Amino acid sequence: MTFVFSGAGNLKRSTAFPIKVAKLYSAGWRRFQVREQDYVCTYQEITLRYDSDSSLCMDKIDGRVMGIRFPNVVFKFPGMRIRIDDDSPRSAIGFSYPPEVIELLRAWNMFPEEPFLPLPADAELKRLIGEFQKFTRIYPTLNAPGDRIDGICFDILREIMRSRLGSPVRNRTPEVRIKEAELYFQHHYDEKMDPDAVAKQFGFSHTSFYQYWRQTHRVSPHRYVDELKLRAAALALLRSSQPIADIAARFQFPGTASFHRKFRERFQATPAEVRRNRDFWEKKLPELFPE
Repeated sequence: MTFVFSGAGNLKRSTAFPIKVAKLYSAGWRRFQVREQDYVCTYQEITLRYDSDSSLCMDKIDGRVMGIRFPNVVFKFPGMRIRIDDDSPRSAIGFSYPPEVIELLRAWNMFPEEPFLPLPADAELKRLIGEFQKFTRIYPTLNAPGDRIDGICFDILREIMRSRLGSPVRNRTPEVRIKEAELYFQHHYDEKMDPDAVAKQFGFSHTSFYQYWRQTHRVSPHRYVDELKLRAAALALLRSSQPIADIAARFQFPGTASFHRKFRERFQATPAEVRRNRDFWEKKLPELFPE
């Protein structure tokens, strides 16, 4: 079965996560047609070819014939000329980013310079491929499907680069690792999460994490996560009829009383008051949470 979705960039989103996917596709054990001429990429595309009955994949990249063993991941850059020279059946998933995202990802060491990499054979990447495939079946039922697929694809990319570079500490400056932690917060804030555990995940001690974090952020990591939760909760109040208690639980507030207290501190209004004045708060939120 083949799934192609060119409208992923228009999916509903409730967060300000900056790495937004534009296109998606998934193909299960499909024989790809050999191209008779080159095609030129216009997007940054990442393709994971994770299963095949062939041992070697042959492609022509910018006039140069290249071969890499299956499974592999191919990074297609805007302006790259590609021709498929191998029609062996394979299973693959792929996702694309618009050009304006590319330099941001490059600055965070999230893309290699070479077009091909071996695909890591680890359990986490296998799980993420499964999550990607599941998304293609259930996304119409999700409240904010754009947030979900942005997170899945970013985690896939991060897992590939982590495997290539080894530990998150190795070959990464503290500034890059702080940015990675920030991105992690941006698409995991609605899960149970301990910022101190995230610090350790990205190679920091408690003290060094807070020191480097405060060099670029005016609030603490705990407060930063609360801000993400409060923004998402406010949007849920404005754009759904979900009960307030359910919204508090959905965004992992420790209880309804805690949610009301933090919400009132941030907005100088209660959740119910915000919901009653939808038009005003739809205009006010972008001022309170500039992207």
